[in-house]
Amino acid sequence: MAKHWFPVFSSDKCHQCEACLLICPVHIIELTELNGNFIPALSDSDECLVNCFKCVKICPNNAVGIIRPAKPCDCCSF
Repeated sequence: MAKHWFPVFSSDKCHQCEACLLICPVHIIELTELNGNFIPALSDSDECLVNCFKCVKICPNNAVGIIRPAKPCDCCSF
């Protein structure tokens, strides 16, 4: 389970441009099959950089959102 805020990807909005895969500085975004379509997903949400959100900013279709874990951590202020 993620320790801090992390991105989630909308299968409805994603057009598989792969911009998020290319910009991820820790290379943890990969394409995953969902109902015959390939959408981005995190391979390890714990490795996602705190407050990076480059994938959110680069997505031309607003297909990336941010969620927080159920249990707060020491690294986030929420």
